[in-house]
Amino acid sequence: MEREKEVIRTIYYKDVANFFESIGSSGELARGEIRCSICGEIITPNNFRAVVRKSENLLFCCDKESCIHELVSHLRGDKA
Repeated sequence: MEREKEVIRTIYYKDVANFFESIGSSGELARGEIRCSICGEIITPNNFRAVVRKSENLLFCCDKESCIHELVSHLRGDKA
């Protein structure tokens, strides 16, 4: 069985504002309307860690180790 290939893109921390602008979310970021999909914390340029697309939605993740771990586990399909 062949595993689906994943594309991983990185964003340099100095380019976070440009990234949010490129996806049309800079206003939401500035207003504090983007939240971590795991814990609900408001995403800022300082605590932004990851974003993934699930169906038509973007899921954002803050820099808490527990949130990152849960996001990665979810993406890998772990049950726990």
